[in-house]
Amino acid sequence: MLSYIDPALTLAEADAYAVSRGYAAWVGDDTVKEAALRRGQDYIASKYNGRWLSGFTDATAPDAVKFAITEAAIRDLGAPGSLAPDYTPGKVVKRERVKAGPVESEEEYRDDGSVSPLPVFSVIDGLLRDLIYSPGPAIFVV
Repeated sequence: MLSYIDPALTLAEADAYAVSRGYAAWVGDDTVKEAALRRGQDYIASKYNGRWLSGFTDATAPDAVKFAITEAAIRDLGAPGSLAPDYTPGKVVKRERVKAGPVESEEEYRDDGSVSPLPVFSVIDGLLRDLIYSPGPAIFVV
């Protein structure tokens, strides 16, 4: 399980990963990059802790977890706060009807909670795919 206190990777490991992939956005002073790594690890821990298929500590985190933390940190460095944005739940327009004359307007909203304002990072999900339980639907056998 990832800690919210101890880092699972070093700045040198993150630098090596980012440079080998040509991430131009992974720039800045070491203190700024380390803070982004902390936020990246917080994001991965909050989203995936409790879903790991096998146990590990920060010191024994698999490379894929370290890479996912770095991917999250790179995104956060480019847009701080983007990993976990604040939002106000609202309604999403499901259907809208507008008539030209005489003027008429009709809107139908979805309010089923099926739309999430949280970002989806395919590369992170891909890196961790073999390390986590799928949150798919429960199947009951009778």
